[in-house]
Amino acid sequence: MTGMRGVGLALAAVAAGMPVRAQSSLHVGAGPSFAWPTGSLSRYLGTGYGVGALLQFAPNRSLHLRADAAFLRFAPTTASRPFRRGQPVDITTGSQVLMAVAGPEAGFALGRVRISARVAAGFATSTNTGAVTGIAAADRFSGATTFQDLTLAYQAGGAVGVRLGDGIAPVWLDLGTEFTGTGPSRWVREGNLPVGTISGVYLKPTMSPTTMIGARLALTVGIPR
Repeated sequence: MTGMRGVGLALAAVAAGMPVRAQSSLHVGAGPSFAWPTGSLSRYLGTGYGVGALLQFAPNRSLHLRADAAFLRFAPTTASRPFRRGQPVDITTGSQVLMAVAGPEAGFALGRVRISARVAAGFATSTNTGAVTGIAAADRFSGATTFQDLTLAYQAGGAVGVRLGDGIAPVWLDLGTEFTGTGPSRWVREGNLPVGTISGVYLKPTMSPTTMIGARLALTVGIPR
């Protein structure tokens, strides 16, 4: 009933020739996301690509509560290294991260432009796969091995947005950047190929915290009250 009342008021304002002002306190958005690993992770992990989504509750113009989710996939890499008696083997790695965080956001608008900053905390899960090929003899680790970790995550970022449409369902286009960190996770990289006396070849992941600089483009739409 409240939503129908908002729509009715907006239609009445249009009929009277009055400008329609935004009647939204809940906003949803989605768009592409990118990430560049920093620290030790940047030595063996390339750029990540994926998609992000957000849900924003804005009871007033300056203080909001925002929840974000993002899925990032890092391009597989293949590296060769010598093995027993100089026999070359290939290690192919692939990684992905799924995260969900929430926290306060503060911002202000200058006409059709808005600037915002936020902090958030939540959880992240990383999935890392390593595959060894080129070993002549069958080995229990010569196929693909997957490591998965669930850790706490934190994020801080800012954004600049441009209002594209007015009315009871305003539309914004936001360009944002953020720093993301998580707890230590297992990552497979080029040098993780030791040989055990009994076990033979095995993958030994490196424990490393995940830190990334990210960028995202989001199209956000207000939900009428």
